[in-house]
Amino acid sequence: MMNYELLADLHPKKLTGIAIKKTQGKLVLAQVIPERPSAEMSGYYKTYNDVYFGGMTPEVGEGVENEYANTSYAETSYNCHEYREGGRITERAIKFLLAKNSTRAVANGRALVEDEIQFLTERLMLREENLRYNALVNNAYSSNTVAASNVWSGTTGTPIDDIRRAVRNIRDNWHVEADTLIIGTAAEEALMNHADVKDLVKYTNTAMITGNTILGLSKAIGRFLGLDVLVSDVVTGSGIASPVTETKMVNTTAIVCKRGMDLGAMWVAEPLEVRRWQEMKSRSVEVQIFKTMVPVVFRTRQIALITSVVT
Repeated sequence: MMNYELLADLHPKKLTGIAIKKTQGKLVLAQVIPERPSAEMSGYYKTYNDVYFGGMTPEVGEGVENEYANTSYAETSYNCHEYREGGRITERAIKFLLAKNSTRAVANGRALVEDEIQFLTERLMLREENLRYNALVNNAYSSNTVAASNVWSGTTGTPIDDIRRAVRNIRDNWHVEADTLIIGTAAEEALMNHADVKDLVKYTNTAMITGNTILGLSKAIGRFLGLDVLVSDVVTGSGIASPVTETKMVNTTAIVCKRGMDLGAMWVAEPLEVRRWQEMKSRSVEVQIFKTMVPVVFRTRQIALITSVVT
């Protein structure tokens, strides 16, 4: 039986509060594919393939039959998956929490508990970011894809032309204006150091606006060619137990898109939550943080990939 003195410090609601606080202001790609609650573990959504802008409803006059514009879409099913990260609050932390006559000891115990929950939350956050990143790459409209002429870090690379072509492809194929550029840390460095970009900033002073107006905005670039630049810090892993310290993904692909709920959503069947139970053998407390979710993309033509921007 868990000592009643521990119930307040290790209550699941308190631990969940620590985890939720950790996620606030950290999930960069949550702006691109926002969360949307799902009442069920599975369901259906519409993927819009085309809106025939070239053959819109004709002008209607008196006595003329009315016709609707033809919009094509595919109905696609989704299934939410539960992602879990588990850990253990040590006996040392529990002893600190039980030392109610020592304010310093209790503070140390709470710090150990908070560190463990934050660590598990970071693992889950990285997984959630990777889910969104993969959804964008895997669902991008193939005709929007731009193959970089050369890597952006080289003297023959043309990042400005590559980004402008991607923006144009989205406009031509879906008739919306892109507002976001998603790159990795290597592509960010290559973009900042490219001679054409430096000249553009030097002589116009309008291509970039340094500042953090939205979450995750690159503080080095800010805005570029009318796009908010987001630097995605995701990791790649082949197994469920991929560690946080795993090598960061080398994002060789840049993503141009119009972000927001009309692009896609992260269906969440069960929000972020922490469970805990007592482990008698090790005299510790087992904790488990989990979230049930799946990302979907509604309008694939709002995404354009720029491939091979870095090596």
